Amino acid sequence: MAVHYRLASQGIIQKEPKDMTHFKQYIHYKALDFKFATAGNSIDQLESLVAGGSVGHAVDGQFVPAQTLEEVCPIPLRNVCAKLSVELVDRLDNALGVLSMSKRQFIEMAIIEALDEVDKVLQDVDAFEYLEAKQIEEGREFEREAFRDFLAKGGKK
Repeated sequence: MAVHYRLASQGIIQKEPKDMTHFKQYIHYKALDFKFATAGNSIDQLESLVAGGSVGHAVDGQFVPAQTLEEVCPIPLRNVCAKLSVELVDRLDNALGVLSMSKRQFIEMAIIEALDEVDKVLQDVDAFEYLEAKQIEEGREFEREAFRDFLAKGGKK
């Protein structure tokens, strides 16, 4: 029996038999298509408009198409690059082709999910426990020194 994975409401990936009919699969597909179509990918859409020459600005009353995304994007952007193995990039390109996703969409979603997981783990293990304790102690030492200086000056500012 074929097996597929689904994300349970508890955030756990569970295995279950592939018992969905084609109709149920299609309804799920259409529902998810609608969900993500209405979510919008404004940066991707904006980039497409720039590439098509549809957005720009007026110069002396004449429309001048934007040459770069940064010219028209309302938020600051930064490039994130990494050298990866050819095999991994080919695998990524193939998956994105099947999913009709841009690299930007995929990478942004993957980074957000990864960072959310990092935040959760850091919180779960109380990663900053000793750092916070050290900062509190340093703050107390600063207060002690300030009080000693105050006393050294005869209790006057």
